[in-house]
Amino acid sequence: MNKQESSNSTSSLLNSEGAYEKINQIFEGQDQQEKTIQEAREILGDSADNLTDEQVYDLANEVQFLVDSWLEEYERKVFDGKSLDELLQLNKP
Repeated sequence: MNKQESSNSTSSLLNSEGAYEKINQIFEGQDQQEKTIQEAREILGDSADNLTDEQVYDLANEVQFLVDSWLEEYERKVFDGKSLDELLQLNKP
């Protein structure tokens, strides 16, 4: 194998690894979505029987958004206008 062939082989391998990484990210996202749906159905019980998976997932996301928003609002009220993340400097750029 000459230098050119070796370079092409390495480049092809790197592209394949990038593709595998992207595929893994997609499957991890799907697994997380399925887990969220399953957990929400368990919490909702019989009231989720007539809902599609998409509706359950959307409902879970909407509730999570509200909880996060309310928690941040409460933190800002308690900590003089700053969130806990800001106080602990968790989101440093």
